[in-house]
Amino acid sequence: MADVRVILELAHTTRLERNVLAVAAGEAEALDSAAAPKLETLTVDAEFAPVALPVVGAGEHPDEELYDTLAAVTVDEALESSTYLIRGTVPETDLPALEAEAGKAKGVVGVYADVGIEPMLVCPGSPAVGTDSDVERLLCTKRLHGCRLDGSGVLVAIVDTGVNIAYLNSKGKTPTFDAGRSWAWNPAAVTPGSAPVGHGTMCAFDVCIAAPSCTILDIALLHSVSAAPGGTIMSGLLSDAIRAYSHLLGVMRAPRRPGECRSLVVNNSWGMFHPSWDFPVGHPGNYSDNPNHPFNRIVVTLARAGADILFAAGNCGADCPDGRCGSPPVTTRAIYGANSSPAVTCVAGVDTTKVRAGYSAIGPGRLSRRKPDISGYTHFRGSGVYPADGGTSAATPVVSGVVAAVRSGRPYDPTDSTTSPAAIRNLLTSTAEDLGPTGYDFRHGYGVVSGCALASKLRCVTRPVIDLCRRYPWLCGPRIDICKRYPWLCRGLPVPPPIPPIPPIREPVPPIPPIHGEGPAEELAELQGADPVLGMVAATAQADDLSPEEVAFLLGFAQGAAGDAVSPGPSSGRAGGCGCGGAG
Repeated sequence: MADVRVILELAHTTRLERNVLAVAAGEAEALDSAAAPKLETLTVDAEFAPVALPVVGAGEHPDEELYDTLAAVTVDEALESSTYLIRGTVPETDLPALEAEAGKAKGVVGVYADVGIEPMLVCPGSPAVGTDSDVERLLCTKRLHGCRLDGSGVLVAIVDTGVNIAYLNSKGKTPTFDAGRSWAWNPAAVTPGSAPVGHGTMCAFDVCIAAPSCTILDIALLHSVSAAPGGTIMSGLLSDAIRAYSHLLGVMRAPRRPGECRSLVVNNSWGMFHPSWDFPVGHPGNYSDNPNHPFNRIVVTLARAGADILFAAGNCGADCPDGRCGSPPVTTRAIYGANSSPAVTCVAGVDTTKVRAGYSAIGPGRLSRRKPDISGYTHFRGSGVYPADGGTSAATPVVSGVVAAVRSGRPYDPTDSTTSPAAIRNLLTSTAEDLGPTGYDFRHGYGVVSGCALASKLRCVTRPVIDLCRRYPWLCGPRIDICKRYPWLCRGLPVPPPIPPIPPIREPVPPIPPIHGEGPAEELAELQGADPVLGMVAATAQADDLSPEEVAFLLGFAQGAAGDAVSPGPSSGRAGGCGCGGAG
């Protein structure tokens, strides 16, 4: 007789709240047995610490809100308002008895399926189509990176089997790694950043194709669970995924320094493969079709906090379904649960010739019909972990990397809905290269992600950095140390703020006296007549009593600022409103 894994949702009690606080403070690691209800048919997992689940509600969508589709979602994270999750097992034949017992027990809110989850890797014997260099070319990464859209300052959580940073470095990928904000289902079993080379390392490599300068958070979720349906050395449980997402919610909610932006991209290349892994559709504890399942709720909560969450569409496509899709395989409506949530970006797979991978799951999705949202490149030779980085497992981190690159220039700002996860998802889908039938379709979503179109949309134009000393060598002689007096001019990046508009001039500005420095007077005269800004710069320099050489330098720099900008400049609108700037 098989055991069924379940998640119990409990109402708030003081003991449960204290248990959660003790775990957060490092004073406890497991469940306080006195906090759990006594149910005869349930064997409680005493090692699983309770998780507080914020209350998600529905309010009125603001009339003026055009970008954030979650604007009507309300979240109450107060511990006294939250419910609490524990887990356990019950003999399959006793499940109805447990449900009846839980219905009568004080404080039990619900009983839900603790579904087994596995990576979306597939077809290990199929030859690779192209390489990661082809993916870089298709995504126009050179152009994106030239505009500093490279993942800098963006957290990317790889929710998977664990990441091996040393292996990534050996393959030329050198992202920042944040061990302090990483997480593991069991720290005694796996050390974040030093996990065995496997599926999670492949995902991290593929993120770095478009976002080489991102900061990796290793969220080591998947592991060996013998009881999981079709269990492999890489599988897991939704109850552990809830713990992982609770940790990431804490990362997003942590105190911030003034002006600090916190953009978080969450990559999930895993999911459920067959309805038999779940409670039946219509059962109150069902996961696949039930937005009220605790994991589906915490996904919405994290998205509402500003995280860009991406899930693989799955590998139960009709042309080449994964063996875990069943026999006969279930290939219709095979995008289950959170993978089809309206709060996430669901990713299908195409190869580097832009042909859909036969295993890529076809919509509609279970929670939201229009899934997948977009396609990413897959089945190419890249990380070296496998002969091919394949499945929607690889397509998803490729797109996650593009999102992280975009976030370098358009960081999340809770006061600006144009930077919401929904707005970024709309930016990706509206610039995607259409494949298949015109417009949206259930095989490709809105098309394959296009870094080239994104660069154009974000007005990303790369220009060469000005070498002022080569252009005006007479300004860099021994008589004047420009870099010492104006160090911000010699750093190259970041670009100085734009010069404000010229105020109305009521009195004529006196002419600039001739400069008898080392530079040619003819060139200075030409510079002064080239742009109205130059006159103001010259007047300002005179007011500061600068030397003739310094005046000449500032005139030359003003010409560079007007015509030879080294970067795209600040975002339009409010996109850079929290001080992280970039292409907008």
